[in-house]
Amino acid sequence: MMTKTNFLICLLLVLFSSLSFAADEEYYASLKKKQVNWRTGPGEKYPIRWIYQEQGYPVKVLDTYDIWKQVQEADGSIGWVHEKMISDKRTVLVQEDGSLTDKPAIDSHTIAFVETGTVARIIRCPAEYKFCLLSFKYNNKDIKGWFPKNAVWGIDPNEDID
Repeated sequence: MMTKTNFLICLLLVLFSSLSFAADEEYYASLKKKQVNWRTGPGEKYPIRWIYQEQGYPVKVLDTYDIWKQVQEADGSIGWVHEKMISDKRTVLVQEDGSLTDKPAIDSHTIAFVETGTVARIIRCPAEYKFCLLSFKYNNKDIKGWFPKNAVWGIDPNEDID
C-alpha cells in the first residue's frame, strides 16, 4: 500500500525530472560564433559529430536540456550545441539558385544572382508576400534585395518577420 509520503515523493520525483528536460517551442535561430561544436548529445561528455565554421548559419532549435540546445540544420541533421553558441539573429540558407530583385515580384529588376548554399540575413519577410527582403555579404559589402521565400530554409511559409 502506498502511503501519502511515498506518493508525494514519487510526485516530486516526476515533477523535478520533467523540469530538467523542458521542451521549448521550436524556433529558427543562427550560430553565434565562427566555430561551433555540434555534439551527439547534451553535454561535453558527448562526442563532437562535426564543427561548424560559419557564423550566422541558420538552425532550427527543437529542444532544450539544461544549457544545451538540440538543433536541426537544413539537411535534417540533428545535434546539440551549447546555448551560448545560439543567436536570435535570423538568417536563411538559399536552397535554389535564383535572382535577388529590387521589388517583391518575379518580373522585377535583378540585382544579383544568388547560388544555393549562400547564407543571408533576414531583414523583412511579410507573411502575405512570397518574397523576403534579405541581406547578403559580398566583397565586404551588404547587398539587399528580395528573394523567393520558397527557395530558402530558415523561415516558415506563413511566418511574418517585420
